[in-house]
Amino acid sequence: MLPGYCRLASQRFVFVWLLLATVSGWSAERPLVLDERISQPLDGFVSLLRDPGGQLTFEQVRNGTEPFGSIVPGGLHHGYTADVFWMRIEVESRSSRRLDRMLEFTYAYLDDITLYRVSANGTVEQMRSGRTLAPADRVVAHRKPVFPLSFEPGERATLYLRVATHASMTLNARLAPTFEFYEDSDREYVWLALYFGMLVALGLYNFLLFLGTRQRSFLLYSLFVFSFGIAASSMNGLGPLLLWPGLVGEWGNRILPTGYTLSATLAVMFARRFLNMGRIAPRWDQGLSIMAICWWCATLVTLLVPVQYALKIMSMMGVLTTVSLIATGVAGVRHRIPAARIFLLAWLLLLVGAALLSVRNLGWIPSNFFTVYGLQVGSAVEMILLSFGLAARFNELKRQKEVAQRELVLSLQRQERELEHRVAQRTSELEAAKAELERQVVKDPLTGLDNRYGLMTHLEEVLQRAQRRDELLAVILIDLDGFKPVNDQYGHEAGDELLKAIARLLQQEARETDCVARIGGDEFVVVTENIASEGSVMEVGERLRKAITQPVALPSGKSVSIGASVGITIGRGGEQAGSDLIRRADDAMYRVKRAGKNDVYLLV
Repeated sequence: MLPGYCRLASQRFVFVWLLLATVSGWSAERPLVLDERISQPLDGFVSLLRDPGGQLTFEQVRNGTEPFGSIVPGGLHHGYTADVFWMRIEVESRSSRRLDRMLEFTYAYLDDITLYRVSANGTVEQMRSGRTLAPADRVVAHRKPVFPLSFEPGERATLYLRVATHASMTLNARLAPTFEFYEDSDREYVWLALYFGMLVALGLYNFLLFLGTRQRSFLLYSLFVFSFGIAASSMNGLGPLLLWPGLVGEWGNRILPTGYTLSATLAVMFARRFLNMGRIAPRWDQGLSIMAICWWCATLVTLLVPVQYALKIMSMMGVLTTVSLIATGVAGVRHRIPAARIFLLAWLLLLVGAALLSVRNLGWIPSNFFTVYGLQVGSAVEMILLSFGLAARFNELKRQKEVAQRELVLSLQRQERELEHRVAQRTSELEAAKAELERQVVKDPLTGLDNRYGLMTHLEEVLQRAQRRDELLAVILIDLDGFKPVNDQYGHEAGDELLKAIARLLQQEARETDCVARIGGDEFVVVTENIASEGSVMEVGERLRKAITQPVALPSGKSVSIGASVGITIGRGGEQAGSDLIRRADDAMYRVKRAGKNDVYLLV
């Protein structure tokens, strides 16, 4: 704990010393006296020379062909420029031992840096680093431009650095003890590994959710995360160091602007899909759709224009995307979209960090920890928050799916019950229709008695029973006497009413087990089972005849009486067919007719 406190106190001392030096008007030509324990920023010790054409040679710069100028605090950040800058630093060691130092530029996105170290005896040592070199060709294979330096006791040296870059000219650097540099570098790699691990985990997680749910918002967000991660790894130097070490030159430099513009485009598309504003706020949704189309065009432009212009497009898109999506989140909150609050909070953190980086790259604000690493810090927090939002959205989708499934099941159950009811109703109707059809087939439509078909069907059943029981049965055939005069005198309607009345009389006189049928115009048949004797069946025939001869009142008020010729035959099951019994009964009835009508005759 004590060394950390000493380091903090020393850093504060150096800061106060630099501030006093600036206020008192000390020249930047004064040497940087090496501290034995802590790292020292180069701000306040650097002289700058702008080389617009990049034509100056080291000898010309060393011989003072063009004068160096002193800088003010914060003057090491010059935004986007095509000019080459020369830096000069006088370094002096007053230590009694050798001091090993690493000259580290804090901004990793610098193309080509050449260091010339001029010792007091005039010897020159040259080293080179930067993004245009493959990691194996750099003096130190590091994600940032780094140069190893050693200073003997009492040594004084002059450092010249030639810096050329197509990106933001950010020249902040420090001289750090070697052990401190590697400790800081290891910590940075750990944090970057955690950061990119979160990116990969979140991207894969959402991609798997897309495969499982087919929701495009998960796919858009995973693509956004991957494109953002590739661009971020290019900016902080991890990509050129580890992912594409051999890809140098123009196409390697385009990864950053194209990656960030692509991620901004996907962010707009994701926001439109995630908030689902098409139903609630169609104008906002239409605006985001138009913006996405423009952003796609801008992404394609970054592949065609010079890299420096592509970086400027990237920075401007970062600012515009920040403003647009924050406004979209506010509009979503105002329209009470459920996911709008967490969307606004998450993207506010990420997009503010992106805006800080973009504005810093444009040279409008100074370079410091928050402007350099604000994007990584904001995106890390954003990933955590938005992952909760996506999880909540996934749960909401799952809940909606479950509700929809329950409603579907209930609907199917209702439809099934309705179908069962309709089937049962239709079955009942069909059974009733069938019964009615069967009734019409076997019943006489006028009297409701069995017709000839119904009689023959019943007679066959009776014969089978009589055969099993060894019983007698009788067939009584009745033909009305005097029916035609009634029909001719009073009309067919009166005749029909007379037939109905006679049918009722026959049913009243017959037993419940007897079958009463109408087989012709005025012919009726009664089939009776379990006959005891010939006399008993004659009594039944006589009773039926007397019932028919009773006066019947017609609808006109008139009363008529008619007679009946009754022919009877007796049979036993298995001896005669039903048609034979009907024919024999008919013969018996005609004998009555020939004998004078209105009588009963039994044909044995």
